[in-house]
Amino acid sequence: MFPSYHAWLFSIRCFLAAMLALYVAFFIDLPNPYWAMVTVYVVSQPFSGATLSKAIFRLFGTLLGASATVVLLPGLANAPELLSSALALWVATCLFISLLDRTPRSYVFMLAGYTAAIIGFPSVMTPDQIFDTAMVRVLEIGLGTICATVVHSIVAPTSIRPVAAARVAEVNAVD
Repeated sequence: MFPSYHAWLFSIRCFLAAMLALYVAFFIDLPNPYWAMVTVYVVSQPFSGATLSKAIFRLFGTLLGASATVVLLPGLANAPELLSSALALWVATCLFISLLDRTPRSYVFMLAGYTAAIIGFPSVMTPDQIFDTAMVRVLEIGLGTICATVVHSIVAPTSIRPVAAARVAEVNAVD
């Protein structure tokens, strides 16, 4: 079966946003430009509002996880066992909260947990650079979320309204 018009449009918007994010990340010389590109594909949703929602949750989760790492790592850098335990406890707590909260906002806590692990564990040997590492991660994730949101909002934005109206009409027709 050949992809529909909406599938092609979604794919083109994702590609444009990813290339924009990658270009800007290379232009401003970020150390891991692929984080910005991957973020575009992670937050992109078929409907423009859903993309914005997921982008905001991803950005808040990344900020929370990066902040936790900046707080934990410098004080515990000389005790790797304690640092590993603290990061593991942070990840477990965030995952626990995300599983308790069954709304889309649980994505914030899931991101906060694994962002702390992604930033914290590799930075154990260089605790003096943790702020820079966390800041760059937030910048790259922020760049990806902004590019995805802007492109999905400007290039033929797709509203959920017609889909929702069709479903409501379908349910009403059955009753």
